[in-house]
Amino acid sequence: MLSTARYPPAASAIRFSALLLTAAALLCACSPALDWRDVHPKDINIVLTYPCKPEQIAQDVVLADQKIKMSMTGCVADRMTFALAHARLPSPALAARALAQLHQAAVENVHGRITFSSPDIPKNATPGLADSLDLRIDGQAPDGKPVRERVLLFSQGSDVYQLTAFAPTADFKDEAAQTFAGSVNLSPSP
Repeated sequence: MLSTARYPPAASAIRFSALLLTAAALLCACSPALDWRDVHPKDINIVLTYPCKPEQIAQDVVLADQKIKMSMTGCVADRMTFALAHARLPSPALAARALAQLHQAAVENVHGRITFSSPDIPKNATPGLADSLDLRIDGQAPDGKPVRERVLLFSQGSDVYQLTAFAPTADFKDEAAQTFAGSVNLSPSP
């Protein structure tokens, strides 16, 4: 488990973000094709369209100086990882800081550079947060091979979300990443 004594808050978010990509690859066997289906992850106010049957795991992390449980719901299909990370913070006031840390982690985990950034966020998400973004990032895997990811960061009240489509650059399918990112159905705040 991560703690503030061992890791600063940004490092904890970075470590979980790296875990997110690794865990999705370990959770599911690769599917030969994309088999899209609507999924409502357990205890989360969202429905997404995944191209494979996702698994869900959770881990304690430190995000915005708070030790919290973060879940990851993900799967691998056609050599791409599709994942949703979700955390419920103790206060909506912490969402901006948490999203900034997740943004930083998404770039740093792949030693990447942002190739596209837009404040385009899903309907019913909290508006006006600087790091509520739709990002395209090019970087490299730990083995040095080029990778690409599409990351959507947003919040709703005390809940923060990071949606990621990730693959080696040669296997990255923009259309599949767009289908996944465009499928976010966030219910109105309860």
